[in-house]
Amino acid sequence: MKKIFLAIVILVTIIGTSCNKDYLNVKPTSSITAGNFYQSQQDIQQAVTGVYSSLRDWPVDIYLFLSEVRSNNFYAVFADAQRDYYDINNFQENAQDATIHDTWQSLYSMVNRANGVLENIDNVTFDDPSLKTQYTAETRFLRAYAYFQLVRLWGKVPLVTKVISPSEGVQIKQSDPADIYKFITTEMDAVKDSLPGDYNASDNGRVTSWAAKGILAKVYLTMAGYPLKQTAMMNNAKGLLEDIISHEGTTPKLKLTPNYGDLFGYKNDNLHDMLEVQYVSGGLGEGSTFPSEVLGNVSPSLVNVTILNSANRLTISQDLLTSYDSIDKRFDVSIDTSYTTNDNPPQHSNVPFFKKFVDFGLTTLTKYDDWPENFPLLRYADVLLMEAEILNDQSGPTGEATDLLNRIRSRAGLPSITPATKEEFDSALTSEYRHEFADEGQYWFYLVRTEKAIPVMNAWFQATGRNKTIDEHNLLYPIPQTEIDIYPDLYQQNPGY
Repeated sequence: MKKIFLAIVILVTIIGTSCNKDYLNVKPTSSITAGNFYQSQQDIQQAVTGVYSSLRDWPVDIYLFLSEVRSNNFYAVFADAQRDYYDINNFQENAQDATIHDTWQSLYSMVNRANGVLENIDNVTFDDPSLKTQYTAETRFLRAYAYFQLVRLWGKVPLVTKVISPSEGVQIKQSDPADIYKFITTEMDAVKDSLPGDYNASDNGRVTSWAAKGILAKVYLTMAGYPLKQTAMMNNAKGLLEDIISHEGTTPKLKLTPNYGDLFGYKNDNLHDMLEVQYVSGGLGEGSTFPSEVLGNVSPSLVNVTILNSANRLTISQDLLTSYDSIDKRFDVSIDTSYTTNDNPPQHSNVPFFKKFVDFGLTTLTKYDDWPENFPLLRYADVLLMEAEILNDQSGPTGEATDLLNRIRSRAGLPSITPATKEEFDSALTSEYRHEFADEGQYWFYLVRTEKAIPVMNAWFQATGRNKTIDEHNLLYPIPQTEIDIYPDLYQQNPGY
């Protein structure tokens, strides 16, 4: 039973640690069970909050370590012991790595929480029936979003869509990725129009219909690329993206914010992005550790907190640093290459680190894992670049596609370009994905779905003198060994691990 207890499907976690922001300020509840908890509209609200709270693990686990660190944006230069980030960056991870295990567990905990809500919501009387529709739609979307992460990280994963018993859990095997994607798109499509287009300030952070459509478009675009190569799905993505773009400016988040730097910093939380992971500092366990994970050894006058000093071990690659145009405004917003250190006496350092999510000068920050700044999951720039990608793929570098690309470049202070071929446009688009979303974890997933990951990484390994090559098996991670060990022959390990 100890091994079975480790299974993804054993426990239904009803309430997670509360998220932040006004709509998530819910008092903790103790000594509750599924049998006595779901009694009121407020109980459902708390349970939905528990689903949202799972998003707080995503920025570090998924978008930093399992995506950004995987790409040629980082170079793990030092390992004084076994370090997951070093193994992941060097493509030598294994099924015992804690980051891989913890991410799998976190995502299935989110699925289980969502299943608990959906199984009980119809048994609760709502004062406002429209809230029942909204909470159901939010929960179905978030569950599908968790499966999107699971399938693109591991491929074949178990599909669990209801609360189940331990005996049922050891009978559920992995599903084919095509079936997982079908579930994701069916769920997201079913609820996308049941969500509000915007919320009042107290509800900021909830999934809107526009965010659902934008993320569903990304799912379709992923299906059109590697590994499914269901090219017809590109039209599905295009329809959603064109719907979003046709409503540009109707809400503050459906527009390209003029100043790139205004997208970041806790004072800009929920002002510009289509969907963000919510954080708040204050020692309540609701802050973010993300900025500290890649922060340099900076002076206390810059950041008044004990930091991880990770930049000396996991440094920004020279390949990324030199890939920026010298006039690209995004560089100075994203990266620091010259600063005073926390040494005694203080020194000057040129070890680069990502500062995009660092709020310098915070006097209230007391711990490295208590930053207040939100993390973007979907920005309007992503919508524009996805649409440009589709237009170029279908018709070449048309004026419409080029205009979309140049809108992103113009904000960065770069001159307009006129690619003559699909290949030239595609190369420019790859550069924009890399620089627009540096330190946001989007670039690696873009490389994988466009089948660029293997040639890009192998060329980089050769250029940096590393005797290493990757192949198709490296585009997925190993199933955690704890899951393989749950029950004989329940799960099959991914090839190559």
